[in-house]
Amino acid sequence: MPAAALPDKVAIITGAASGIGAATAERFIAEGARVMLADIDGAAAEAVAARLGPHACAARGNHCVPEDNARVVAETLARFGHVDILYNNAGVLSRGALDTIEGDTLRAVLDANLVGPALMSRACLAALRESARLGRAPCILFTGSIQSLMVRPGFAAYGSSKHGVAGLASTLALELAPEGIRVNALCPGPVDTPLFRQSAAPAGAVGPSIEQLAAGIPLGRLIRVEEVASAALFLCSDQASAISGVLLPVDGAITAR
Repeated sequence: MPAAALPDKVAIITGAASGIGAATAERFIAEGARVMLADIDGAAAEAVAARLGPHACAARGNHCVPEDNARVVAETLARFGHVDILYNNAGVLSRGALDTIEGDTLRAVLDANLVGPALMSRACLAALRESARLGRAPCILFTGSIQSLMVRPGFAAYGSSKHGVAGLASTLALELAPEGIRVNALCPGPVDTPLFRQSAAPAGAVGPSIEQLAAGIPLGRLIRVEEVASAALFLCSDQASAISGVLLPVDGAITAR
C-alpha cells in the first residue's frame, strides 16, 4: 500500500459539516490525519465527525467571532496535541450587483468570506508556529474561487470577498515563509454541492438550469467535492513542500479561456 500523505498531521477545517469541508475531512483522515471539524452548525459537524470515526472531532464555531476561533484551537490542542494544517474553507455564496444589495449583505459576505478566515488564521498562528518549530511542516489553505482570479458581473459582494482571499493568501505566504509556514488557496469553479445548486437555480427563479451551467464549463460538467479534496490534500501534504503563495484553479479549464 502507498504511504499515507498526512501521517500524524492534525488539521482544523472550517465549514466542515458539508460539501467541500466534509469531503476534505474524510480524505485527510483516510491519509493519516486527525481532524477538527469546525462549523457554525455544530450538530451537523458532530454528525459528520461521528461518521468519520475516532480521528475526527467537532466543534461549533463562527469564524467571524474571535472567541469561537480561540476555543476551536484550544479544543484541537487539548484533543490532538498540536495543529499542523488550517484549512479556511467556510464561506457563503451571494449574488447581486452592487446597487441591488444592502449594505448589511455586503458586510456579511465580506465578513464570512474574508474577515472570518483572516481571524481564524490569526487565532491559529501560535499553534502553527509551534508546529514549525517542531519540524512538522505546517500550512494554511484557503478556499477561494475562480472569482479570486476573474470577475463576473452580478457578484459584487462575493467577487470582492474572494479577490480579498487571494490577496490575504498571497500576503500571508510572504509573511510566514521565513517561519516555515506555507500558505496557498484553492480556486474552485462551480462545485456540485447542495448549496451551489440552491444558489445557482433557486426555486421559481428564471435563468439557466444546472445542466446548462455545467455545459458552459470546458470540461463539460460540475466539479466534484472529491476533486477539490484531492487538490487540498496535495497542497497540505509534504509533496507540496516548496509550494507557497499559489492560487490553484480547480475549475475544469474555466480560467484558461
